[in-house]
Amino acid sequence: GAEDEISSVVHYSGEGALDTVGSDGYDVAVKVFKRMTEFKGRGTYVDGDSRYHKQKFKTNDQRDQVVLWTEKEYRNLIRAYRAGVPVPKPLYRKENILFLRFLGENGWPSPQIKEIDMKKGSKKWTTLYAQTLVAVRRLYHCARLIHADLSEYNILICPTWQASHGHLITSDERTADDETLQVVLIDFGQSVEIGHPSAAKWLGRDLSTVRDFFVKQGIKALPNEDAERYVTDPFEEVDDAENGETGINEMEVDLAKTKEKDNNWRHTKRGWDDKKEMEILLEKLKGTSR
Repeated sequence: GAEDEISSVVHYSGEGALDTVGSDGYDVAVKVFKRMTEFKGRGTYVDGDSRYHKQKFKTNDQRDQVVLWTEKEYRNLIRAYRAGVPVPKPLYRKENILFLRFLGENGWPSPQIKEIDMKKGSKKWTTLYAQTLVAVRRLYHCARLIHADLSEYNILICPTWQASHGHLITSDERTADDETLQVVLIDFGQSVEIGHPSAAKWLGRDLSTVRDFFVKQGIKALPNEDAERYVTDPFEEVDDAENGETGINEMEVDLAKTKEKDNNWRHTKRGWDDKKEMEILLEKLKGTSR
């Protein structure tokens, strides 16, 4: 099973570990949640989430709170990954430990977007901003989730071949497009369903934080209200007969041990195209002042 395969090759050190797992040649990131007083303020992200309507976060002891939070992040990552959102591939969860596909190379993790050294006003910043908003829109419509803590600290930048949802693309198979920089969203413990009572408020906070960061990079960004409208505007699905395909993203995560067991992912949007979404957003930005 996944647990036996992973535990046989991962070596623990401190709070996490990295090592190669399985035959795909991927490194594995191990995220360990510890007993922390910080968990006292996290109940608001659990209470009000319909998936946990029978559980009050504060009534659990601290150990159970940590385990519940770990489970919540794992479930959120599975939903986001299945919906095609650029997130690390979730592999396995055991109590307060998450196993994720490591994003980086030769043991060095992909940088946070705040660590990128790039000329202010560069068109590359505009591309990364557009990618971020498209990812948030896809998260909203296809995974039906709000990140609820999005900032420059939990957006990674990595080449497309690392962020891809398929099998490992070896160095001799990569094209120039595979080396294009891509945003990846991380840290989904606090993420909630769009029906959460505070979802709209937290979405607005996410988009405002993201906007503030990118404006500091010297580029145009949508006003907060326009960004919220872009993310939440309905997506018109394309009929399979017209589209010629389902638009469903393949998913390799084994869901047998999770509560997200539906093999026909219920939130997939037929005809979704990130490139088209990027084009729409970039067109909107042309008429935007900073």
